[in-house]
Amino acid sequence: MAALDAPEPLQVRLGIASGLVVVGDLIGEGAAQERGVVGETANLAARLQGLAEPGTLVVANSTRRQLGALFDVEDLGAQPLAGFTEPQRAWRVLGESGVVSRFEALRSGTTPLIGRDEELDLLLRRWQQAKAGEGRIVLISGEPGIGKSRLAAEVGVRIEGDAHTRLRYFCAPYHQDSGLYPFIAQLERAAGFVRDDTTEEKLDKLRALLAPGTRGRDEVQLLTELLSLPNSVADLNLSVRILIV
Repeated sequence: MAALDAPEPLQVRLGIASGLVVVGDLIGEGAAQERGVVGETANLAARLQGLAEPGTLVVANSTRRQLGALFDVEDLGAQPLAGFTEPQRAWRVLGESGVVSRFEALRSGTTPLIGRDEELDLLLRRWQQAKAGEGRIVLISGEPGIGKSRLAAEVGVRIEGDAHTRLRYFCAPYHQDSGLYPFIAQLERAAGFVRDDTTEEKLDKLRALLAPGTRGRDEVQLLTELLSLPNSVADLNLSVRILIV
């Protein structure tokens, strides 16, 4: 039996457009069965997919406006596309941005905070009490969209001149299967991981983060597993204690 040539690596091209479409009846049979989708948005997404290079994602201007600063993008300019009388502006998505908070990524932050003086004064009083050595915890809770993140961001601006260490942990609906995701993301930010880091570079950054005041190595091996890194860090005489409450 003749040996088969090594397969080519899988290369995918994606195009995304945002807008209204009409979804109709099922067409086709078997594994190829799908619902008929018509409309300008679906056509635009298909044209953008053809514009994308292998292994890349191209989005329409309608989608780009919704991304905010969540992703780094490259402006491809207005592109002449079949089926459209006017050139359509397109953007190549390069990767996730370094913005930590979705609130910061999707908003300019320039809108003044209005009508929240009472809540803001309360939070600033609690901050002054904490600075004086009186431990304080404040829970801001409420329905989505009432301004919780905006209020917290304003407090951060007001105390910028005070010495403090800020730790931020964010949950995400896309990571509901990982109860430790907020801690993983915080450790990655604290270590300064970036998308293009090699495994060795990540281990070096982890070493630099954990080096002060560390003693053993068992806990570090646990952390490398938590961060999906290999346990080749066994020679690092480092340790960290994590308290989860």
